[in-house]
Amino acid sequence: MRIRQIGTLVFDANTNIIVDANNQDAPGVGFRADSLFDPQPFAAEIAFRRATRQQALDAVSNLARELHSYAQRRRDNLPSVAGGALVVVEDANGGTTLRSYLRDAVVTLLSVEATSTGFLARVRVTGTLVNPFLNYSWTQTTLSALLPYERRVVALSGLSAAYLYRNDLVLNPILNMTGLYNVLLAIEELGGASETSRITAINPATATSGVTLQNWDAGWATLTRANFTSATSGTITYNITPSIPQDVYRLFIEIFCPTVPSTNARYLVSWGEQPQIAETISGDRTWYAPTLIVPDVVPFPLTLEIQNVPNGTLVMPLVLIPTDGVYIWNIIAPPTILGFHIFNVQTSNTRPFRVIPSGIIYGAPGFISSRFVAVFNGMMAPTIINSSATLSVYSRRIEPAAFA
Repeated sequence: MRIRQIGTLVFDANTNIIVDANNQDAPGVGFRADSLFDPQPFAAEIAFRRATRQQALDAVSNLARELHSYAQRRRDNLPSVAGGALVVVEDANGGTTLRSYLRDAVVTLLSVEATSTGFLARVRVTGTLVNPFLNYSWTQTTLSALLPYERRVVALSGLSAAYLYRNDLVLNPILNMTGLYNVLLAIEELGGASETSRITAINPATATSGVTLQNWDAGWATLTRANFTSATSGTITYNITPSIPQDVYRLFIEIFCPTVPSTNARYLVSWGEQPQIAETISGDRTWYAPTLIVPDVVPFPLTLEIQNVPNGTLVMPLVLIPTDGVYIWNIIAPPTILGFHIFNVQTSNTRPFRVIPSGIIYGAPGFISSRFVAVFNGMMAPTIINSSATLSVYSRRIEPAAFA
């Protein structure tokens, strides 16, 4: 890909990027497949052709001034981009759509030489791009009627399977979820249309007296929750079977208390040779992630003991989410959560995280994926009749070839 602009400097016949005598393509800055959120190194040699020697040196000085001045303030109404000179490179179609910002620049004058057409000043510019080159226009995908605990495999609309995308998301509105105060949203990147999601939900097998098992339709499966209708303590068992794909999973447990539990409320989880793990049940969140778990080639029972919770407490199916290849966001706010947004910092002209009502979002600002993803909507309330949510994903194209 060709560099087309640095700061206000637009490259043309008299100012261009040097690779060799016949090639003006941008030098490689490297495509970091596993750290795309991180800053990227940048290096380029620029030739300034001017009529006089002084004009050539002035062009170098002006570039250095811009690189300094533009690093002193936030650019283009982007509150999370802490300054830097705009760098524009060509996309695969030759358009000027791929952008980043250059900071910590070093300008080195290599030579000034007289030529038959004037004077040629050569400089080397090195520094750090605050983010990978990115197309700032977006394509929207809307997932309607997303059910509580639904896992949905999605091909993002209008995108090419050949590219990567950096994505924002807005989950709004959330309908008929009165009392909702904690949401776990997971998005798993899939390598292609034929891949299936590894995110798994495990229904309870048995529960002790005073705990009622209730089914609901989650879209992809019939799931079961345990309702402490008359008990305040009880034990629930789950079967971990070989049908679960072999992987390393984070174990997520959701315990929804309709009122603030007592200070001695807690859960204890154990299985096989795993020592018992205990944690206090809080009144301001429902999701807990006590440990990792690896399914075995033989089934084994998992025991979850709940102590000293209010009547009406709901304990959901266990959720297993792979430790690799899945973005997870934990959203906590006073009831009732009505919606939230998660934007990547390099393109957002507002704050990256927002919850309605005001709350906290734990997780990355946006996510990177191919066209194919799986979405898990981890939200629960006492009554989920006609409950659903709408998730909109806004995708901006990344072109690995622009790094070459």
